[in-house]
Amino acid sequence: MKLHKIAVLAVAALMSVGAWAEECDINITAVPVFQGDEVPEDVSDMIVTRLTNAAATSGVVGSDNSRFFITAKFNNNFKDVLAGPPQQTAVTTLVTLYIGDVVDRKVFASQSFELKGVGTSDSRAYLNAIKSLNGKNDQFARFIAKGKEKVISYYDANYPQILQKARQAMKMNNYDEALYYSTQIPECSRGYAEAAALTNTIYQAYIDFEGLRLLNQARAAWGANPDASGASEAYGYITQINPQAKCYGEAMTLANQIAKVVKANWDFENVTKYKDQISLEKARIKAARDVGVAWGNHQQPITYNVGWLW
Repeated sequence: MKLHKIAVLAVAALMSVGAWAEECDINITAVPVFQGDEVPEDVSDMIVTRLTNAAATSGVVGSDNSRFFITAKFNNNFKDVLAGPPQQTAVTTLVTLYIGDVVDRKVFASQSFELKGVGTSDSRAYLNAIKSLNGKNDQFARFIAKGKEKVISYYDANYPQILQKARQAMKMNNYDEALYYSTQIPECSRGYAEAAALTNTIYQAYIDFEGLRLLNQARAAWGANPDASGASEAYGYITQINPQAKCYGEAMTLANQIAKVVKANWDFENVTKYKDQISLEKARIKAARDVGVAWGNHQQPITYNVGWLW
């Protein structure tokens, strides 16, 4: 098994998309921009970073493998050389931003910005030009809000199918895959309450499954070598068992039995700390999401061919 908060479910079920729009995190991948021949190559990285940072102020989280993307296209670039000293370059460009779904090839939102910048090089001039694309830009904020609304609408319409995939994976004991699907639903979607409840169910099954596997390994290690060496190996497995796993009591019983035989006073400080942390619902959901994200990161990456935009 391989390793991106849960609100009060009754409240989450009652909240509207509009009320949650500013607080809800949406995973979107920033895709390299279409530059054209006149724009320096390194400007692509600059604007991708700029878009990612600016969008983050509105709850858009950068993701490596999301079907939803944000990108840009430069149009109508104009460049002029200003006499020095020092000699500088002035650029005027029209940049069109897009948010969309790369799988279904749909544009959710688009917005054009006329940008101007001056710098000691072409790259510096473009960098200064794109500085106005930030979270404080009202036009940019409205663009992001419109795109987020469409993404949320996608989850509102499709969460039953996504959660069904999670249930099917859970039935096959593919808990990391199941958590990948169940944790996809954002908090501001009408399906979040159901998704959060399912995530809790899957995660409990996951830690029970993993806990029993680790307990069996601990028993085998101790049974094969009932001495200090076997005790150390068994303890290594026991400390990995989640305190909320059903078999945790059995694991502690085994640990105490081992301690009596080898006359050792095992320190369970780390286990106790983990128990205190995992008892928090927020930490539990984050742990579940981490398992799902890790599984998703090992899947076939999405190909972001967005040439159909232009």
